[in-house]
Amino acid sequence: MRLASRFFLAAAAVLVVAYVAAWILLRLDARGAAIGSAVLGGILLMLWPTARLVARRVEAEVGQARGVVDRIASGDLQPSISPTGSDSVSSLGRAIGRMADQVRDRVAVSERASSDLRVLFDGLEDGLAFIDREGLVSLCNPAFGRWAGRQVSPGVRIGTLFRTPRIAEAVGVAQRGEHDTAEVELGERTVLMSARPHRSGALIVLRDLTVMRRLEGVRRDFVANVSHELKTPLTSVVGFAEALAEGGLGPDHARDFAQRILANATRMRHLVEDLLDLSLLESGSWSPQPEAVSIGAVASEAWETLSPKVRSAGIQLSVSGTREPAHVDPDAIRQILRNLLDNAARYSEDDPAIAVRVRSDGRFQRVEVIDRGPGIASVHVERVFERFYRIDPARSRARGGTGLGLAIVKHFVEAHGGEVGIESALGRGTTIWFTLPVATQLPGEETVDGPA
Repeated sequence: MRLASRFFLAAAAVLVVAYVAAWILLRLDARGAAIGSAVLGGILLMLWPTARLVARRVEAEVGQARGVVDRIASGDLQPSISPTGSDSVSSLGRAIGRMADQVRDRVAVSERASSDLRVLFDGLEDGLAFIDREGLVSLCNPAFGRWAGRQVSPGVRIGTLFRTPRIAEAVGVAQRGEHDTAEVELGERTVLMSARPHRSGALIVLRDLTVMRRLEGVRRDFVANVSHELKTPLTSVVGFAEALAEGGLGPDHARDFAQRILANATRMRHLVEDLLDLSLLESGSWSPQPEAVSIGAVASEAWETLSPKVRSAGIQLSVSGTREPAHVDPDAIRQILRNLLDNAARYSEDDPAIAVRVRSDGRFQRVEVIDRGPGIASVHVERVFERFYRIDPARSRARGGTGLGLAIVKHFVEAHGGEVGIESALGRGTTIWFTLPVATQLPGEETVDGPA
């Protein structure tokens, strides 16, 4: 029975008793009235302790419920309330329990969301920080500290973290309700700094643009190099073609001009082919189709495919080393060796001997292409695998080089999971080496040993 119903019935009973007592007293004489009054008083005295007991019990139950609510308000979301007591108080306790469960579930959801946001915030590569109205850092992620060069704690003034005053100026602009963006230099890095209003302070974002700016520079250099490499032979082709078109040339001159046109057109064709190969490799569209291949046999085959002019210059090729086959793409290794042998032949006039040596450690084969040419100065050694990098541009162009051969070699080798390097010194020749994975030995398959 609900608490309100009990109080209603108790009040009704008291009224009925009082009404009956009054009716009786009006019909009794003085002695009877006195006796009736005494009896009624006795009944009321008997009811008083019961009423106090009920009131205390109700007060205790309500106090317990109030204590549970206070614990919930203070953060204790695991309250315990006794299910005993009056129906009304029990219902109140159950309602409080359901409320605590709902609050606990919502707090858990909120904590998970907060944890996810914190992981996301801390995992960003961009540096983020909230700056308050006083110019103090109120919150930042680890990346922001890396840009500042130290661990940044809340309360640090933004103007003391960076040498460039541009960042503090941008924060001031954002605090005035405006957005500010600029590129700044932090040490050797180029950073895009963005500041925007946030409440009464600012949100600042630092994004690394170093790689992007470097790639833009590489792209500009690449376009300029390609334009230059194509412009030179194309100008020659146009000039000789115009002379032929005008006529009046003798047979010898006409033949000479036609040969020059052919040479320059061949050079442009080689350049375009190398550019297409390099583009295919750098885009990731090409992947090796490995087979068991004899490196020595491919080296001899690549040597035979060089121009007769190169092979008739008295240059001798020797191939030696392991008989174990490599697990490589045959077309790729053929182009690798052709490029390396062609480069070696161009610089082997004084000592016309080129060697290919193959060694194995059981997992990888190390292939070395060795010439006895003039060698390379140390200042150039680290850059020879860059696109269009030439040690002697005039000599390389005169010999038909495109400046892309070693860049293509590097990409082919790395696509096989190998490494490539160079060892050279002025006057001591050059050795370009690369590694390739070893294949299972096939029956009857041998490499070439001895002169090619």
